[in-house]
Amino acid sequence: MTSRAPRPPRPLSALRTRRALSALIASLALLIGLTAAGASPAYAGLDGPVAAYLDQHCAMDTTGSGGTPTAVPVDRVSLSLEAVTHDPANSKITAVYTIPGTSKYGTLFGRFDPVKGNATFNYTVDNPPADATLSISYEVAWTDGTYYSTTRTGPLLHCTRDNTTGVDREWASDDADITAFQQCTSVGTGPYSIRAEDVTVHISHHPSDASGFAWQPVWVDYWIPGKKGYTSGASGTTDSFGDVWVTFRLLAPPTGAELDTLSSVRGNGSHTYPVHKWVTIGC
Repeated sequence: MTSRAPRPPRPLSALRTRRALSALIASLALLIGLTAAGASPAYAGLDGPVAAYLDQHCAMDTTGSGGTPTAVPVDRVSLSLEAVTHDPANSKITAVYTIPGTSKYGTLFGRFDPVKGNATFNYTVDNPPADATLSISYEVAWTDGTYYSTTRTGPLLHCTRDNTTGVDREWASDDADITAFQQCTSVGTGPYSIRAEDVTVHISHHPSDASGFAWQPVWVDYWIPGKKGYTSGASGTTDSFGDVWVTFRLLAPPTGAELDTLSSVRGNGSHTYPVHKWVTIGC
């Protein structure tokens, strides 16, 4: 038997690259496998049972610890899906984003809210490259055997250290105007007092559109990047002008962090439209 010299260890960067590629291949294989298992031609194209809305928002994240934190430009991508012609209950969703030509990707799983009829997924893309394409693929499977899948592509926001504020891009126009107000407060007394913030969201519509959103339910959820998914904030009903005010409270919020309020606005035609409003936590 011939002895062999021990193989030198692979560089850490190579291992990370192989692991990332393996995870990406597994995610795409899962999505392709689900699609091949039962994509219904009756729901192919844009007239299927799912409507999609995409929002991108440039921001900065801080990585590292100790005395050398590093600021990293990021693109916060929010994918909102709505069950349109199918009951939202008993669903499973797989949503995958990729940036062709790079190793950047993300896979999330979820289900439609049975009351609101929608689901939202958040991805954070670090150092988004210039002139890149964002590809979003999603598969929805219902327990009654209905499947729907599609892929949408569009330009990725190029977020940089000099290009982070007020930079947003949507793949569909907003169906409401959102204004957010913040008021600092506290809960409890004395040494047990907890810092808090009341966030009031005003949802309004143009007079020409008001009749289509009158006396309809709305739901406002919120997400603080770094937290997992959205938290239910408040709900209400619009008036005859399609306006509504709702308030929710944040306990000990991270001062200076970004807050994404997601308003799900129901229209008279039964569609539920997502509208994002980003603010900086001031309390």
